[in-house]
Amino acid sequence: MSLISLDFFIFFLIVMIVYYLLPGRLQWVWLLIAGGVFYYLNATPLQACVFLVFLTVNFIASLNITDGSKHPKAVFRTIIIFDAAILMGLKYTGFFLDIFEWAAGLFKHEINYDLAARIMYITEEICPPRISYFSLIVMGYITDVYWGRIELQRNAGKFALFSSYFPLMTSGPIVQYEQISTRLWDSKHDFSYDRFISGLERVLWGMFKKLVISERLAVIVNEIYEYYELYPGFYIPFAAACFAFQLYTDFSGLMDIVLGFSQILGINLPENFNNPFYSVSLAEFWRRWHITLGEWLRSYVFYAVMQTEAFRKLRKFCKKKLGKGYEKKYNIPQFLALLISWFLIGLWHGGGFNYIFGVGVYMGIVIIISELCQPFFKLLIKKLHINTETFSYTLFMRVRTFLLFIFGLSFFRAETLRRGFTMWKTALSIFNPWIFFDMSLYNLGINEGEFHILMFSMLILLVVEILQHGGGGIGTEGDEYGCPQMNVVRALIMKQNFLFRLLLFAVLFIMVICWGYYGSGFDASDFIYGRF
Repeated sequence: MSLISLDFFIFFLIVMIVYYLLPGRLQWVWLLIAGGVFYYLNATPLQACVFLVFLTVNFIASLNITDGSKHPKAVFRTIIIFDAAILMGLKYTGFFLDIFEWAAGLFKHEINYDLAARIMYITEEICPPRISYFSLIVMGYITDVYWGRIELQRNAGKFALFSSYFPLMTSGPIVQYEQISTRLWDSKHDFSYDRFISGLERVLWGMFKKLVISERLAVIVNEIYEYYELYPGFYIPFAAACFAFQLYTDFSGLMDIVLGFSQILGINLPENFNNPFYSVSLAEFWRRWHITLGEWLRSYVFYAVMQTEAFRKLRKFCKKKLGKGYEKKYNIPQFLALLISWFLIGLWHGGGFNYIFGVGVYMGIVIIISELCQPFFKLLIKKLHINTETFSYTLFMRVRTFLLFIFGLSFFRAETLRRGFTMWKTALSIFNPWIFFDMSLYNLGINEGEFHILMFSMLILLVVEILQHGGGGIGTEGDEYGCPQMNVVRALIMKQNFLFRLLLFAVLFIMVICWGYYGSGFDASDFIYGRF
């Protein structure tokens, strides 16, 4: 059941009406029921059973990892290994089979392809949808309980609601317990007209980004990536740039829809994007892109790795061999922990070396090199008398960051790591910048009229992003509408007269209906990050 399908709108309408008719003490129970129904409708009975077993095992384990329990450390380690094994075993079976096949080839050993095919079939049949999201949410909760950051939730229903709140069961955001627990069950939520309208506007804006922009960009990207031999030279970086915007409008559009629906229910979820294309460094970019994943990895991987006994010994070794101030020049333990985190980011995005490299190790290496080169950059700026406070310098930094990002991201879209490098080799085979001026771009799957709609829609997106960035990005102006993370643009719209807002809403609605791209092969459930 896609979030942009009629079925979901009917489902949500029923959920909302009953939700606001119920007394406060029963609202969370209704959300739990709705979550169970939603998950059952989006999974097979077997997958739903696996999901239920997963939650049950984690809830029982959480009751035995507090200070008063017997062997809390052993239970904690066991349940984390169990969760990681479930995630890796069910989600990345194909990746591990590919590695096994490659290793077998080195020793000229034939693998049993029938057995491998059966294993793949079984894992696909039992792997619960969205396992990449709810497994991280649950592991974060287990870790916080063990570390004493939060109080143990002894109510099995409330634990299940936190783990399976149905808007989160699409593609996140990856929430932490303290971020939403009190909003889910500690207060009664009364219907608010302003909150309803504001949430609905955000849902519509997300649909605009997904259906009007992302789906058109997908046609161009698919054409070039599928037949890259026919599109050498500047077509390749153009496709990489298009994919960056396709992914952004797809994923941020999905988050707008999720957060908008949840806002209507009075439950505010953490933001996942904050104008990432305004970043002046790759590190800043990833602090603004998929924010909740980055926060999860910092909280439960990076800092945890840095506190391990092995890294304590490594810091002592570096201090002894490199001096007390080694952190300022080459902080080897921190860089190594960063690489581990980025490797896991790449692996989380998909089972393939193209994911591990493109949105994982490559990004980490670039960030580390940037840190190491900071003294050189500062010296160069000083010697060349570069004014870093100017618009031109900021623009240069943003363009540089964007180019670094799309190079790595292009491997995310490529079928394999080798295919990605082959495409960039093709990009260097010919110098053809005239494709941007001779109407060649009108022959990439969409005609001239569709291309103009795409450009106009991108212009609308650009204006909104500029206004939002100029107003400080995600702010607090929307508190009175029940959305503390409302961006400044929607807050400004909500302050306008009713007729103006109605006209704006109608225009956006008409554009989604008339310009929404429902080409051949369109799948309403096909959000890119919804596949993980």
